[in-house]
Amino acid sequence: MTTLTNLEAVPTKHHSNWLRAGTAVTATSASEVASQAGLDWTVSLHTLSASYQVPGNDEATSIPVENKFGVVKTTPFGDTKAIGVVGGRYQVFQNAEVFSALDNLIDSSEARYAAAGEYDNGAKVWMLLSLPMDVTVAGDPHAAFILAKTSHDGSSSVVIKPIIERLRCSNQINKIYRKHNAFTYTLRHSTGSVLDQSEIRRILDLSYDNTQHYITLGNKLISKEVSRAQATAYFKKVFPLPSSIENVPVSLLSTGEKRALTRATQARNLARLIYENTEINDNIYGTEFGLWQSIVEYADHGGKKNSAVRAISGASDGLKLRALELLNVG
Repeated sequence: MTTLTNLEAVPTKHHSNWLRAGTAVTATSASEVASQAGLDWTVSLHTLSASYQVPGNDEATSIPVENKFGVVKTTPFGDTKAIGVVGGRYQVFQNAEVFSALDNLIDSSEARYAAAGEYDNGAKVWMLLSLPMDVTVAGDPHAAFILAKTSHDGSSSVVIKPIIERLRCSNQINKIYRKHNAFTYTLRHSTGSVLDQSEIRRILDLSYDNTQHYITLGNKLISKEVSRAQATAYFKKVFPLPSSIENVPVSLLSTGEKRALTRATQARNLARLIYENTEINDNIYGTEFGLWQSIVEYADHGGKKNSAVRAISGASDGLKLRALELLNVG
């Protein structure tokens, strides 16, 4: 079930994944959050040139780079750093401009700011809102958030979307549908783009809708029991190998094929260990929900570097979605 609670009754949801990638905040406005998290800096565009030295000449020639601009980060103390290169149609959105739009969500609900941060030297920034919702799937506790993020190097749009987090292991479920982005607000950094306040306000309602979809999905998955043999077969599907590797003696494999076999085997084994971990999965073990959550856990924390950043950036979303789709949820 999902219940809305009084703000005082909601525990502070500053989980380790967010704090490994950013800073816990207590502010009530986006500008104060930016200051607490060190995001109160600006970006600006600057023309580029290439230094070229003709062979035989002592002095280098400066050649303008057409239709490209360098993105420079400037802190409140005047420190500067180049953080990216973008095209001529790139539209700058300042941190304050993107995140202040979230104040509307704070004003219209009991949502509150929870954490914020940057990575890739400031090329990517994000801010997190905690929603006053207690979310459970068959007694398994979750939390609901809204994540806003963008880049300053042209690598991504402005994105504001709901996040579900399984509290036992800080697993982040960023997306449960591949075909559409019904629960996500997206704005490209292109000339003429304007943040739509009315659309951003809709994110709050969409977040509740997303949560209800997740609960329905979770209850369906947790009602389906699986055997150890079915679990083994599932992990093989999630981390597949061609039959020319899977069914051939190791001694006959090439060096590259042996590497592929090792990678897949290690991933399968680690996912199985997560699945069978009674500390975090005793209440969902033996169900399809447990299988899927073990892959989500693997994707977020499975021995990879910068696991927190991977989860926030969505770099692991493809694996999570494929694992869900392999369960034939309809």
